[in-house]
Amino acid sequence: MIPHRSTALFSLVVFVALLLFVYSPSAIPDPEEEDASEPTKNGALPNLPSLNNFHLPSLRAPAHEPPPEQKDSTSGESKWFSNWEWLNPFSSAVTLDEKRAVLPPLRERRPIYTYYNPKFNPKKHKGNDLKLGQDADQQLLLAWRRAWFAQGFRPVVLTPGDAMKNPHFETVQKIRLSSDMENEVMRWLAWGHMGTGILADFHCFPMARYDDDQLISLRRGTTSELITRVENFKGAFYAAEKAQIDEALNAAVPKLNEKFTVLADLISPELFQAQKFPALALYRTSSLTTHYPIVAEKINKSPSTGRLALVQLINAHLHNTFQNAFPAGLAVLKPLPQHTTALVEPALRLAKALIQCPESPMPNSCPPNLPDCRACGASKQTMRISQPDNYKNTTFLFTIGTIPHPYTLVSLQMNTEQITTRQIRRDTARDPFLTGITKDHLGPDLGSSSRGVVFKQMVASDEAVGSSLWMTVESLPSEAGQSLPSELLDEFEWQFGFKIPRGGKIDPKTENDKESVQHRNPSQQGVRQEYDLITKAREIIRSKGTNRINVKDVTEAWNLADTEAWRFVKAYRARSVVERRKWEEAERTFAGSRH
Repeated sequence: MIPHRSTALFSLVVFVALLLFVYSPSAIPDPEEEDASEPTKNGALPNLPSLNNFHLPSLRAPAHEPPPEQKDSTSGESKWFSNWEWLNPFSSAVTLDEKRAVLPPLRERRPIYTYYNPKFNPKKHKGNDLKLGQDADQQLLLAWRRAWFAQGFRPVVLTPGDAMKNPHFETVQKIRLSSDMENEVMRWLAWGHMGTGILADFHCFPMARYDDDQLISLRRGTTSELITRVENFKGAFYAAEKAQIDEALNAAVPKLNEKFTVLADLISPELFQAQKFPALALYRTSSLTTHYPIVAEKINKSPSTGRLALVQLINAHLHNTFQNAFPAGLAVLKPLPQHTTALVEPALRLAKALIQCPESPMPNSCPPNLPDCRACGASKQTMRISQPDNYKNTTFLFTIGTIPHPYTLVSLQMNTEQITTRQIRRDTARDPFLTGITKDHLGPDLGSSSRGVVFKQMVASDEAVGSSLWMTVESLPSEAGQSLPSELLDEFEWQFGFKIPRGGKIDPKTENDKESVQHRNPSQQGVRQEYDLITKAREIIRSKGTNRINVKDVTEAWNLADTEAWRFVKAYRARSVVERRKWEEAERTFAGSRH
C-alpha cells in the first residue's frame, strides 16, 4: 500500500503538471521550433523555454501607461509634464520617461486690462508728431506689458473694438459726450465686455517686490462684492468681478450726459471700496509736474519726445526698485570654485549689467510711490556681487544659478575631455553640484534625492520666482569674453520687468575688483582651458552619433540627482519661453506688442 505522504506528493506533482499544461502555449508544433529539442551543430545546448512562455496572468505585474503629452509641452530637446507631483525626487517615476521633466502646474495669470485708443485727442500733436506720439505710446504700452507680466499677471491692451461688443455700446453712441468722457466710457465698456479682472491706466505700474503682499493679493483675485479702487488715483485702477462691472454700467449708462467727466460719479459710492496701494506707481500729468518737472517740460514742448523720456524714466524706476529690493546684493553661485570660473562668467556678466545705473532723464529720482528710495545715481556704493559656492536662503539676496550637465562638470573637475567609465566611478563623487550648493543649507549628511527636492523648490516655488534666476550652462555663450545674446537678454527682461542695460562698459568701480573673472581664477589651467572643455562637452551632449555618448550616459547614471536637476532647470526655462511666446502671439495684433 502506498504511504499517505507519497500519495500527497504524487497529487501535488500531478496538480502542478496540469497547471503547466493548461497555461502552456498551444501544443500545435511550430515549424520553426520542431527541432528545438535537438542538439545544435556545435554541440551547444538548445535554448530552453523561459517562464515568459507560460501564460500565468496572476503572476504578471501591473504596468502603468505614461501620462499623455500635454499641449505646448516641448521645446527643442526639452520635454515636460506639468503636474502637482513635481516635487517627486525623480521625474521618471511619474512620466515613465527619463527625458521628460515634471514641472509645477503653470500659475494662473490674472488678467489686467488697459484701454488704448490711438485716435484719442489727436489735437495734442502736430504733423509728423502724431505718428511719433503713437510710436512713443507703443513703447509705453510695451513697458507696461513687460512690468505687469513680470509680476505674474496677464496684461491685455483693450481697443475700441472691444467696447463695441458691449451691449451698452449702441446706447452710448446716441449720447453726446466730451472726448475725455467718451474715452472713459469706452474703457469701461471694453472692460465690461472682457469681464472679471483689473482695469488699469497704462501709466500705472507695479513698483514693488514680486512677493509684496498687495501684489500677491491682486494675483489671487478678490471675492469682494464691491469694486476695488485705489485712493487718490482718480479712476486709474479698478479691480472687480464681472457681476459688479455690469451692475456699475447698468447704473451709469442711463445717466450719461455731457455734464459729467468721470464715469464713477454716476455710480453709487456703495458699489466701491477704496484702498491704499503703496505697491503701485502712477505717472499722471499732475505727478509729473510735481515730481519730474524735466519730463513734464519735455512733454509740453514735444509730446512724442517727452513720452519717450517718460518711458525711460519709468524703466529706470523699475530697475532701481529691483536694486532696492535686494539690499544684500546679487549672488552668482559658483560651486567647485577651482574649476568653474568659465562656467559662471556669463552669469557674472548678467549680474554686472543688473547693478548698473540705468539711463534716465532724472538719474537721482525715485518712483512716486517710493519717495525715500535709494536712487542708483545718488548712491556712492553700487549693488554688491558675491560668488558663494553654496545657496543662501534669504529673501534679501537675488540668486543667479548656472547648472551644468554632469558630463560638463566632470570634464571641468578632471580638466580633460578624455574621460573613462573607470575614472568616473573611482575618481568622482556622486552629484557634486547639488551637494556643493546645498551643503550649508542642508548639512553634509542628507541624501542626493532629498537635496534634489529642495533644489526644485529653490528654482520653482512661489518664494523663488521673484528672487532667483536659473539657467543651464549649455544655453549660454561658450567663448571667453562673449556678450550675452540679445535674444537671451530679451527673455530675461520679461522676468525682471525692465530693460537690462547692454552694450555699455562695465562700471569702473567694479571693473578691477576681486570679484571679476580675471582676478578670481584659482584653476591652474586658466579660463581658456575651461572654455575649451565646456565647448567640447556641449558638442558631446548634443551629438547622437559619437562613441563618447556612452561616457555621457555613464555620467548621467552616476549622477542621477544632478541630471534630474539639470533637466528640471532646462525644461523650466524652456516652458517659460513657450508660455510668453504663446501669450505674445495671441496679443501680437494689439498695441504695445513687440511685433
